[in-house]
Amino acid sequence: MSSVKKIYGIKTTDKETLRRWYYLLYLGRCLDEKAPSYLLQSIGWQFHASNAGHDGIQLAIGQIFQRGKDHLFLYYRDLLAALSAGMTVEEMILNGISKATDPTSGGRHMSDHYAKVEWGIHNISSCVAAHDSQAVGLARALDYYGVDGVAIASHGESSASEGYVFEAINGAARERLPVIFVLQGNGYGISVPTHEQTANPRVGQNYAGIRHLKVLFCNGKDVFDSMNTMEAAREYAVKHRTPVVVTADCVRIGAHSNSDKHTLYRSEEELQRAQAADPLPKFRRMLLRYQRFTEEELQAIEAEAREELKVANRNALKAPDPTADTVMEYVIGEAYPGDKYGTGIPDGSGEKLTLVQAINKTLKQEFRHNPDTFLWGQDVANKDKGGVFNVTKGMLQEFGNKRIFNAPIAEDYIVGTANGMSRFSDKIRIVIEGAEFSDYFWPAMEQFVNSTHDFWRSNGQYSPNITIRLSTGGYIQGGLYHSQSVEGVLTTFPGARVVYPCFSDDAAGLLRTAMRSRGVTVFLEPKAQYN
Repeated sequence: MSSVKKIYGIKTTDKETLRRWYYLLYLGRCLDEKAPSYLLQSIGWQFHASNAGHDGIQLAIGQIFQRGKDHLFLYYRDLLAALSAGMTVEEMILNGISKATDPTSGGRHMSDHYAKVEWGIHNISSCVAAHDSQAVGLARALDYYGVDGVAIASHGESSASEGYVFEAINGAARERLPVIFVLQGNGYGISVPTHEQTANPRVGQNYAGIRHLKVLFCNGKDVFDSMNTMEAAREYAVKHRTPVVVTADCVRIGAHSNSDKHTLYRSEEELQRAQAADPLPKFRRMLLRYQRFTEEELQAIEAEAREELKVANRNALKAPDPTADTVMEYVIGEAYPGDKYGTGIPDGSGEKLTLVQAINKTLKQEFRHNPDTFLWGQDVANKDKGGVFNVTKGMLQEFGNKRIFNAPIAEDYIVGTANGMSRFSDKIRIVIEGAEFSDYFWPAMEQFVNSTHDFWRSNGQYSPNITIRLSTGGYIQGGLYHSQSVEGVLTTFPGARVVYPCFSDDAAGLLRTAMRSRGVTVFLEPKAQYN
């Protein structure tokens, strides 16, 4: 929790930079205030969470983002962060009113979720903070492929109450990965105040004891403190290849969202204090007080921003709507077409293998075939052991600990990091033991559900190419939590393939096809037939 070296200040920052910042701050506020009007006119933007009061930290997130190196995982309140990172007002309105040309999702995703996949601004789910472990997985790819960048995951401080946030921060620190977790604290999780959410008044303090983790704090309402802190965070993460948690103290000026009535739980005095802490007029007054701009210059900047919003609004309203006949597009990635090994039923003249041997042999063949294939899970890489049933035996020795490695007992983290790492490149294929037994896969369901609709939600821009291996079924006298058959649940999700081999040749062919296909495949292994 060391102090941050000052880089930016009102007196030292050049005028052009200050102009750009003020333009973004003012333009973002204009869009933020206009967004609810689309719902009132029944045009769209059915959900809007104002970013007013988070201005400093969100400007800084976008400004330190280096396109081509870094990756951004923004949450639903990050309107200004997306704008600061380079997205245009028109692109953001297209998302808000669900147009077919919306770069985030082609009109498929909820409003206030901004992405530009080709820039590394990722399409994420609405589930709060679910993208933290995905950012860790992406940082794992940055580390493996030697990219001098960081993954940045941003969300509110109340989301850190989720257990999988700890899994992500702890996992990133254990692996020493370049991730910045930005926790924007505005005092509330909808109506629940921070002191009812977390043991420490500033949520970053919860992680102060984790080794290989830098914890920083800043005034998220202040542009300069936020810029200095985020610059320091990125520099530290890149230099030391370790994660950083930034807790930004913000203020929520309005309600949680356009569906929330905050006067039911906030006093008039509190609302007045929040309004008085508004960062935008404070920054404006500072520019005038230190004579960096005249009143006329600021008014000219504001007029330019209003004109940009006006033009963007006009263009966005003219954009085409998605058509109903496209709803079934991009449900799941393309399946590998298979190889022609001949026709007819096998005559039994081939090699005699048990189910375990067939899976093991196929995994090794596919890892030789594609050097961008990885496998992790619990117990899969410890000396001569290869999983609870030794299905991955020998893989660590042949392919090394960078491609085959153990994961913590954190099923959500196992699946989430697979999702994130596969975002780095479509050539990557990931195999995970999602849990030691399929009975224990339930903590990962949140990430599984997100992964099944990533391809659809991104309008075909991103496919999580993951094979989830699970040993399943009964007949080994293992009791309730070692004998369940889970396929009845998993087959209800349209964005996943679920396969269940019966024989060794089935297992080999299905596993090879799963690993070469795009999309999520659940590969269920009947443990009663392993040997």
